[in-house]
Amino acid sequence: MHTNSTFSLILEGYEYKWKVLNLISAAKNIKPTLWKIPDSFLEDWTWDNEKIEDHINRCVSADLTCPIIVWDDRILDGCHRVIKTIAGGRQEIKAKIIRDIPPPDIIVKSEDIMYFKNKHNFKEIIDIVKIKLNQ
Repeated sequence: MHTNSTFSLILEGYEYKWKVLNLISAAKNIKPTLWKIPDSFLEDWTWDNEKIEDHINRCVSADLTCPIIVWDDRILDGCHRVIKTIAGGRQEIKAKIIRDIPPPDIIVKSEDIMYFKNKHNFKEIIDIVKIKLNQ
């Protein structure tokens, strides 16, 4: 896991950001359960990153023994593991479900948010990860 990873959510003109390390800490005492990956995951989620090959490599090497972290059906930590799970033909993954998310680490006004030009839909990445997993 990258130590500078964040989860962000944009609501009403503000971006709320959480450091993933803080979310992992908040979930440390939560017992993992099997979580069904929503069908909307592949359509609704994207990576705003021009270095998509880095994400693909992280999907291929993702450790599926480590549970993801979920809040309100949103994946706070573990998108690479979810992609690998789906590419492997499964629709359920071990997850820690947070009921009460801690306060965000950073709040930014929308005009200060940096948007990336390239968005990579997760659905587009699944086939690439499948091929790499079968090599």
